Amino acid sequence: MLKRQKVILDVLKEAGQPLGPIRFVKVLFLLRNEPSFCDDRTFYEFVPYRYGPFSFALYRELNALRRDGYVSDSSDTISLASRTRAVASQKASELSPSERRAIAKVVATNVGTPQRDLLRSVYQRFPWYALMTEFPDLVPKDAPQRPRAAVAVYTVGYEGKSVDGFFNQLLASGIGAIIDVRANPISRKYGFAKTTMSEIACKLGFAYYHIPELGIDSRHRATLSDYQSYQQLLDRYETEMLPGRGPAIERAADLLRERPSALLCMERDVSCCHRGRLAKVVANISSLPAIHL
Repeated sequence: MLKRQKVILDVLKEAGQPLGPIRFVKVLFLLRNEPSFCDDRTFYEFVPYRYGPFSFALYRELNALRRDGYVSDSSDTISLASRTRAVASQKASELSPSERRAIAKVVATNVGTPQRDLLRSVYQRFPWYALMTEFPDLVPKDAPQRPRAAVAVYTVGYEGKSVDGFFNQLLASGIGAIIDVRANPISRKYGFAKTTMSEIACKLGFAYYHIPELGIDSRHRATLSDYQSYQQLLDRYETEMLPGRGPAIERAADLLRERPSALLCMERDVSCCHRGRLAKVVANISSLPAIHL
């Protein structure tokens, strides 16, 4: 069991009562900002959503804990399942003393607070996460609005990012649409396969487009082993493959002119990803600058 899942169990144990979904997520968010967790890159990240900070990854793992019998099977509240309470407590006890103290403090401070007061407090401390809330009357007057970037040929990679951190980055950067340029939009990492990514994008107000013709077929990647081999393939992509894909390039250019959009692929390093070469070509025909996020 992952440490962050043990945190869920300890939160529910400390609460000693069923938690509503909104309160549960806010407690985990507040924990994320505690010294014991704020530098933990494996812990949940959050993105603005309907009731403030939300984590799609957290909900996925919560459902896994339900499936495995640790959490009660209820859609209305979240609590430890009685039949596995002892096992859940043992898992939670494997956390460090400082982590358990942080959990006890955050739970004690926020579990009994009226929900609207809790939301108001979260929005005041972290106004960015009130960006899409359905409770605008609780939002500070000076809270930020959703930014909109200038139109450009943006690119972004998701390697090393959680799905929530990735979408939070796009929101903060003022991006409005994702242009997926993977030939095969599959991923073993949650949130980055085409179906899931497009669903989350829609929920957060992003448009999602997939242009597989602009990707590189996986058979060409089979022998990649070092930086030089990547560059040789990307040179071929730029000089031999892209010239025959004019309609797909024009479609990407049209989408990029319409609204702030980002060409998406996996690699963290744009110099080792075809999106960098594609961005150069699209920038030339659209007269827009290329910006790598």
